[in-house]
Amino acid sequence: MAVVLITGATGFIGREVTRRLARAGHTVLALVRSLEKWERQLAAMTAEEQANSSAVRGDLREERLGLSELDYQRVLAADTIIHAGVPMDIALGEEAARKVILQGADHLLKLAGELHQRKRLQKLIHLVGYMSPFDDASATLATDVFAENKLFDHAGGYEKYKFLADLYVRQQAHQAGMPLVVVNPSTIIGPRHTGSTEQTDGLGLVVNSMRQGKFPVLPGGKEWWLPLLAVDDLAEVIVGIVEAKGIKHQTYYALNERGATPSFPELVQLMAKELRMKPPSVPFPLSVLKTIVRNGGSRLLGVPANSMDFIVKKQFPLAPFQQMKQTRGVGEYQVDSHLPSVVADLDYRLSARGDAAPDAFQRAKVAGLAAYQKPGVEGAPWVLLHGLFSELGDLFPLAEQLGEEKVWLWDLPGFGRSPYHHREQKLGGFIEAVASALRELPAPVHLAGHSFGAFLAWEAAKRVPDKIAGVYLLQPPLHAPKQNPLLVQIGKSESLLQRFLQKQLTRPRLESTMIEQGMFRSVAEVPAGYLDKTKSLLQSPRISKTHAEVLRYFMHDFQQMEWGQAAAFPVHLVWGNQDSAYRLTSEQEIALGERQIAVHRHDLAHHFPLSHPHETASLLRSLRG
Repeated sequence: MAVVLITGATGFIGREVTRRLARAGHTVLALVRSLEKWERQLAAMTAEEQANSSAVRGDLREERLGLSELDYQRVLAADTIIHAGVPMDIALGEEAARKVILQGADHLLKLAGELHQRKRLQKLIHLVGYMSPFDDASATLATDVFAENKLFDHAGGYEKYKFLADLYVRQQAHQAGMPLVVVNPSTIIGPRHTGSTEQTDGLGLVVNSMRQGKFPVLPGGKEWWLPLLAVDDLAEVIVGIVEAKGIKHQTYYALNERGATPSFPELVQLMAKELRMKPPSVPFPLSVLKTIVRNGGSRLLGVPANSMDFIVKKQFPLAPFQQMKQTRGVGEYQVDSHLPSVVADLDYRLSARGDAAPDAFQRAKVAGLAAYQKPGVEGAPWVLLHGLFSELGDLFPLAEQLGEEKVWLWDLPGFGRSPYHHREQKLGGFIEAVASALRELPAPVHLAGHSFGAFLAWEAAKRVPDKIAGVYLLQPPLHAPKQNPLLVQIGKSESLLQRFLQKQLTRPRLESTMIEQGMFRSVAEVPAGYLDKTKSLLQSPRISKTHAEVLRYFMHDFQQMEWGQAAAFPVHLVWGNQDSAYRLTSEQEIALGERQIAVHRHDLAHHFPLSHPHETASLLRSLRG
């Protein structure tokens, strides 16, 4: 087994590589600037991964990597180095890029040289990028990368110094006879099983530009493409490179082949569909667009000028990468089938910046729905569904208050991190999406939904009764809501309602409306940051359009919830009496009791699962028995 020193271990790529190396039994030593960040990452690992992983505090910008003498001696035990420590920041300034990328490579090479002299170094693996102009034959070039020159000035600091560092590492490895493997990843997107894409400076730049309506034309032709690759595929290949025997010098272009990746115009249309926007239809030559952007038009598109360089016509030598994928059992897939989850995740991140899950929760995907799971004791797990003006993150406090019990949190289609369902029957699409997710779970669940989520929980549960241990309806929409007359008029038009949510629903208006509607009893009940995040999420065309669609239905098409005969599973309805938009009359309560639906009242408002998670969790646990 290898002893691997990895830089960038807490980054988007490095984290996945670290976990897979540790899982395979290798000893991983991470060079990190923040031990606190490393500790959070370590907490999310399995016991096996933790046992094989440790870290030292250091800094690529400093001599001897800024390591203490004790830690420097520790890293001298490594036999493999993976350099993935360059931050993904296309807008990185010239001076900062020179220090962290080029000088950082020099500092790391000195350590590699010492390991090589001690005859310990088995492989130096350097992650660069598919746009680097250098290859295995470039090692003999005499270019002085530290001298003043105009090389790659058009590329900006980030790309310029990545290219120069690539050349420099090749030169030094060649001169010293060090075993060098260069990996040139394409634009990296989230893993296949979730699509969770933390690196928003990649594909996220295009998504953000489109969200802002800055893609009025359809750029390029079918010969242009943006190469993409899932981070878990890249990590698995890097583990394969670490373990492979006989590799001394090799460059791997890590990207999906041309046939599995949509052309750039197709990619733009797919993103528009997932963002629920009208796709651009007027074709425009990409070469002309690139020229416009380089000559001051970057603000027009909302992307840095050098970001357009990642859209290419060329093909790449993929044989080594494809062979390693086959060796590691990494199957092929069509990128466009992976994109809905990626685009929805990026859209959410670009709206709710800095919103992170508690350490106990693990990201997942269930039947296309973005999800988080909190592991827990054996038994029927909880599944929690959020309502309107909300997403699964608002229910983290409630899930935490459920103690040691296993909990699933799902984002509804078109909300939060989940792609829209795109079914012809709009409301039916939401119900079937939840039912499909329930079908994927291995055991019956306790299904609790809030507001719109309660409506979906009830309707989905009737479709899959064998998957239900109990249903808990938290403030369901029993009837059409009592709304402001102006909003009702606006709501006759879905497009006008969406525009209102995006443009006219200011934060003060959102706050006052929620108090007036009885969502909260007072401003003091509103969770910290909730209003700001909700307002930010409504700037997303995807999320605001989905809200407008559902609101219009409940204001103009919905009459009342359909109860039918008594269900085959226990049903509890939890009601907050301070709700101003909905009313539960004594007659309704009697009718529900006749259908064996138990009603539990308390003196709280509509959003009580958000404002009072402890009380809600205590009640749910008591009802579960």
